[in-house]
Amino acid sequence: MAGIFGGDDLRSLATATPAEQVEPIEELDMYERGIIALVEKLEERESLHFWVGEVELAMDAALISTERLRVAFALSNVGGRAKNWAYTREATTPGCFTTWAQLCQQLRAAFLPTNHEYL
Repeated sequence: MAGIFGGDDLRSLATATPAEQVEPIEELDMYERGIIALVEKLEERESLHFWVGEVELAMDAALISTERLRVAFALSNVGGRAKNWAYTREATTPGCFTTWAQLCQQLRAAFLPTNHEYL
């Protein structure tokens, strides 16, 4: 969260009264909703490539830089068969998605035809 607010902002928020915290929290909520609105669920996308690009753009705009947060953000934006697949993989093999690149690679392997580069 320090990446979103900045260190000083986060410290001042921690020392603020509940009434003083309302506006910054509402601003963060609106910001997060805007970022999430940029990313359509994977089930609604015609192309995995477009979805990956949208997720990367949203993560960069939201300053999501740690791999753990990038994976969590991406997984929160999958749906349908991809969601079932991802959460089943995570349940049966905890930690199977440790990086964003690894998640993308596994999504491509699971949902794109093997000859997708030639289509």
